[in-house]
Amino acid sequence: MQKSAKKVLIIGAGIGGAALALFLKRAGLESEIYEAREQPEGFSLTLASNGVAVLKELGLDQATMAEGSVVSSTMTLTGKNKQLGEVTIAGKGLKSVFIKRVPLGRLISEEAERQGIKITRGKRLQNIDVTEHGSVVASFQDGTQARGDMLIGCDGVHSHTRKFVDPAFPGPVYSGLINSGGYTSGMKLSTAPESIQFVFGRRAFFGYHIGRNGYAYWFTNWPHEQEPARGAFDGMTDAQRREEMLTKYAGELPIIKEIIEKADETFPYFLSYTLPQQPQVWHRGPVVLLGDAAHAISPSSGQGASMALEDAVVLAKCLRDIPDQEQALITYEHLRRERTTKIYKLGVNGDLGKHKVKPFDVWFRDLTTPIFLKLFANPKATEWIYSYQIDWNAPVVAQTPAALSK
Repeated sequence: MQKSAKKVLIIGAGIGGAALALFLKRAGLESEIYEAREQPEGFSLTLASNGVAVLKELGLDQATMAEGSVVSSTMTLTGKNKQLGEVTIAGKGLKSVFIKRVPLGRLISEEAERQGIKITRGKRLQNIDVTEHGSVVASFQDGTQARGDMLIGCDGVHSHTRKFVDPAFPGPVYSGLINSGGYTSGMKLSTAPESIQFVFGRRAFFGYHIGRNGYAYWFTNWPHEQEPARGAFDGMTDAQRREEMLTKYAGELPIIKEIIEKADETFPYFLSYTLPQQPQVWHRGPVVLLGDAAHAISPSSGQGASMALEDAVVLAKCLRDIPDQEQALITYEHLRRERTTKIYKLGVNGDLGKHKVKPFDVWFRDLTTPIFLKLFANPKATEWIYSYQIDWNAPVVAQTPAALSK
C-alpha cells in the first residue's frame, strides 16, 4: 500500500490549481504551486452555477459575484433577431456569473497565499521524474527543481504533465475557430439584466451580456478551416480587428455594431484547442491530471472552469479519505470521468453550430435549434449540470481499478 501524499506539487496557478491548493490544505495536505507565467493572463468567461457552488465552499462566492455580473439565462437568436430559444443556466439557490478571468484567478490565488500556500511564478515545467522511492521531482526550464510526494498537473489544454501521464496521447487539436471579444462600457440595457445573448450570424457567432451597470462583456467566434500559423495575428491593430469584425457582422443585429464600435478594448485574436478525446488514464504513479489537462472542454460548453473546480474538490476529498494513494487517484478518476465526458460532448456540439455558414446549413440550424433547446435544454433536462453540488463533508468510498473499465 502506497500512503497518500504529504507534500503536493501543483503545476499551474490558474483557477483549478489555486482552488485545489485550498482544498488540499483543508484536507491536511501541504502544497506548493508552480506557474509558468510571470503574470496572469486571460479574457473573460462564464462561471456556471455549479462552479460558483465550489467557490461557495471556499467562502469566495460573494466576492466572485461582486467582481463579475450575475447571469441566469441565455437567449439564442439569429442575426435577424429571431428568437430560437431560452436556456436557464442557474442551479438550485445559485446563479452563474460573467467575469474577467484574471480578477477571478486573483481572488482564488490571493486567498491561497493568505492561507500560507506558496505560489512561485516563472516556473515552466520541463521534465518529471519519479524516484525509486515513489517521490516526484519536477524540473523547470530555469534549471531549478522541486520535490514532493505527488504532482498534480493543472497546466491546461497544452499540458506538459499529460505528456508524462500518457506519452502516446496525440495532444490537443485546433478547433477550427478564431476568437476575439472585448468589453464595452456605457451600453443601454436592452435585454433582461441577467441574460447572455447568443447570436448566430450568417458568417460568425456573437455572444454578449450587458449588466445592470451598462457594462458589456462580449465574445466572437468564426470558422477558419486551416489553423493559422503561429504569430499570424501579431501585427494586427485594434482598429484592424474592429474593421474585420464589423465586416463579419454587417447586416446583423445593430447592437453588435454598436458594441464593437464603442468597445473600450478588443481582445487580440486567439485560437481555441480541444482534446480529440480524453486521455486513457488520468494518472501515472504519483502524477495526476486535473481540469483542461485531463479533459479540455470547449469554451462553448460554458463549463471549463467549473469542471476544473469540481475536479479540485473531488481530488482533495479522495486524498483526504483514502489512505492508499493509488486507490485515491483511481477513485478520483472514476468519480469524474463520466460527468466530464458528458460535458465534453456538449462543448463539441456547441462548436459544431458555429461552423455552419453555408446557406442550407444555416437554414437547417435555425429550424432545428428551437426543437433541440426545448427537448434537451429545458430546466429539467439541464438540472444535472447547473444544480450539481459536491458535499465536502461526505466521505468518499474507495474504488478498485475495475471501476474504470465500466
